[in-house]
Amino acid sequence: MAKNFILHRYLVFILFILSCLHASGQSDTSSDVRKNFIKINLISLPPLFNSLNHKWIGLEYQRLVSEKTSLSLTFDVGRFEDYTFTKYHDYFDEHGGFSHTREDVTIPGFHIIPAVNYFLVHSPGKAGQGIYVGGRLDYYQYFMKKEVYESSIDQTTTTHNSTLRFDAGCGVGAQYLAFNRFTLDLNISLFTKIYSSSSNPQYQELYPENSFWRSNDNSTWTTINLMLGYAFGSGNKTKPLK
Repeated sequence: MAKNFILHRYLVFILFILSCLHASGQSDTSSDVRKNFIKINLISLPPLFNSLNHKWIGLEYQRLVSEKTSLSLTFDVGRFEDYTFTKYHDYFDEHGGFSHTREDVTIPGFHIIPAVNYFLVHSPGKAGQGIYVGGRLDYYQYFMKKEVYESSIDQTTTTHNSTLRFDAGCGVGAQYLAFNRFTLDLNISLFTKIYSSSSNPQYQELYPENSFWRSNDNSTWTTINLMLGYAFGSGNKTKPLK
């Protein structure tokens, strides 16, 4: 629900960016082609400035290898979970007196996501703009630290767990190019688990916290990315990529 709130909160801002790019693109007639793009995930930015319990950022490098094909590498990094939960006890529970238990959990980690995309629909003379599909892999590793403090005995217990997981999936997206310099890329990806390993058998594996949706058994999940990018590199004014 928090993610939906953030998406609605920044919808006006996103639409404003899109309209500006669209307006600028209408007057853009240059055949200048740049093959390299660096992007930042706009969806990952709002949690950096509010009280939500995840603080991460997503960056992507994209390289056009032909007019219809691109390779990309996405890197998500940060704290994907960070919260404190306190439970208070009275004389009527099993603790036998007024006390409290405080649980502090942090889960930093990273995702490395290589992908190959093919543009089903593209704009002639504007390589990198169009609707695309592609395949992608996701390698991620999370590191959990959990501290439980019991005031009744004035004791803190610390446990650790890490999960390494490998996923494969596919995606669909649309990328818009303005001034042959700025891009807006909206994409949706679906992943399924191939392999996972956790260091602490007492805990279940740490599930992907950058997901927009997960199945009940956490074996399948989706991500939604809205990437604002900048194209760079030597332009090609003679002919488009082949």
